[in-house]
Amino acid sequence: MRTLATNEKHLLLLLCGALLIAVNLVGLRSFLKAKEGLRKAMIAATSDVASDKSWIDMGSSLSPAITWIETHPMPRFARDEASAQLLKSERDAAEQAGLKITEENLLPSSETPYGSIVAVSVKLTGPFGGVVKMLLALQTPTAWRTVAKLALKSDAQPPNVVATLELNQYFQPVSTPEHPPK
Repeated sequence: MRTLATNEKHLLLLLCGALLIAVNLVGLRSFLKAKEGLRKAMIAATSDVASDKSWIDMGSSLSPAITWIETHPMPRFARDEASAQLLKSERDAAEQAGLKITEENLLPSSETPYGSIVAVSVKLTGPFGGVVKMLLALQTPTAWRTVAKLALKSDAQPPNVVATLELNQYFQPVSTPEHPPK
């Protein structure tokens, strides 16, 4: 092999330098990509930890509700008994409030993961104050009753109103276990 001329040596050194710079740039690029991937993974992990922490915080904030539910359990009825109980309480509350029931329909029952629901649709006429008294008497958390729908219209006689409402009674069927699986 012959010895290289000075110009050839300079060109070889330049070529080796350019090759070294190219290899370093490729290495730097892969390092920056890995650093960016690591940064994204850290952001995702931080987000997951924050999400998990919010679930834990929500769980601890729900402990008063869990305590209340355990101290005021859902009533246990047979389906027919729950319907009869809802109709009786609705009629008694309407009578005590001085309201007249013009229409009453028992709605189909439904199931939820934690219990069952019976419902009644009622149309009432009477004074507005009576409707308010009836609503306050019926919708109590400890009775597990809610007013699902409410529509008020003015009656032909000025102080009276026509109220159409739907009442729900939540209950545990007699045949199911007391506490649902978690």
